[in-house]
Amino acid sequence: MKRLLKVKIAWFPVWCTAFLMLCMLSIYLPVFGGQSQRLTDFPLIVVNEDQGAASVNMGQKIMDNLIQTQDGHSFKWTIESGRERAVEQIKNNKAYGALVIPADYSASLSGVQKSLMTGKTGGKPARMEILVNEAGGQLASSVATTALQTVASTVNAGVSQQIKAGMTKLGLEVSPQAATLLDNPVQAKTTNALGLTGNINKGMTPFVVVMISSISGLLGVNMIHGYVEKIAENMRRKGHRLSHAKQLLTEILLGVITSVLVTSVIMSFVFGVFDSAHTTAVWRIYLFLLLSSLTMFFLFKMLSLFLGKWGMLAMFPVNIMGIFGSGGAFPVTTLPEFHRALSSFLPTRYMVDGFRALFYYGGHMEAGLGTALQYIVTYLIMFLFLCGAKVIMAHHQDKKGAAAEAVQETSASKGNEMGALAAE
Repeated sequence: MKRLLKVKIAWFPVWCTAFLMLCMLSIYLPVFGGQSQRLTDFPLIVVNEDQGAASVNMGQKIMDNLIQTQDGHSFKWTIESGRERAVEQIKNNKAYGALVIPADYSASLSGVQKSLMTGKTGGKPARMEILVNEAGGQLASSVATTALQTVASTVNAGVSQQIKAGMTKLGLEVSPQAATLLDNPVQAKTTNALGLTGNINKGMTPFVVVMISSISGLLGVNMIHGYVEKIAENMRRKGHRLSHAKQLLTEILLGVITSVLVTSVIMSFVFGVFDSAHTTAVWRIYLFLLLSSLTMFFLFKMLSLFLGKWGMLAMFPVNIMGIFGSGGAFPVTTLPEFHRALSSFLPTRYMVDGFRALFYYGGHMEAGLGTALQYIVTYLIMFLFLCGAKVIMAHHQDKKGAAAEAVQETSASKGNEMGALAAE
């Protein structure tokens, strides 16, 4: 063993693995550094239906302040004409939430101020509504809810301070019964915009499905190759020669079967065991999952064929990068620029978008399914073409090898004949 350890190449897997892990830490640890430092163009909607009161539109003042202070920085605010339009945009996966200022907002505030100024009891606060895209994922929903509630709290504090200043100037005092109304003249109600029923798993089902599909593809490629390689070697020892092309075709066939099996198992657990919520037919989700599983298998198979024994060093980072950059666990807008760039061309990003559309957005093409199908089908065709090219190359090499062996056998047989004639 000492002699073996003295060989420098024996230490290559050790320091190579350590270096790879160091690179992965350097790349992915910043993802957990806090979303507030990286939040870029986080999509939110603001709706002002306020009709105004006494030629004053308090809703418009909120919008003006919101756009001036926050748009173009951490958040990207989109102005919509009405609540229905905001819900439609959320159902198309265009925003993570919306702030809705109702038609009677200014009138309600005037009523609150009048009630406090006159000392009347029974006044009700003005209302605003917060719509949350509950299918955007746990972190995205949390960020959207926090951001919109912060806006509502800021408005509430501003209105309360303004009313207090006016009452102090007039020398008015608030009754104990109206103290709560003075501190909270504006209240916001939070509503799940999609109204999904059943177990939505905090919007994380698409991410978990894609993660399992990706890991299954990586494991499937390596395990199938390892076992088929051993079987082929045993067959050669017994005199049954298996061509390299047939071995590759066998591995690909087993990979396709594995993808079908993995897809069926995932679907059985997602719907049969956990009864996950979905807004479109199960068979559509099954076909999309099968398409995704095949794409991931052929992606890793392509890397294995072109990189050989170094393939695993590429597969592992690609798998991790795809999972982190998919937008499933962490919204793409909260990721560092490096990860956002990766997410634009790795297939897992589009798989998560496609599954979200199928699980939560009624399978609408506008909700991300159309783009997902376009990219994933393109990726699959490309990976199939490259894998097929490798099989054809292996077939030609097998033919050349067989021809060379035939020449050697012919030369050997002629040499034996010449030796026999010389002996005679």
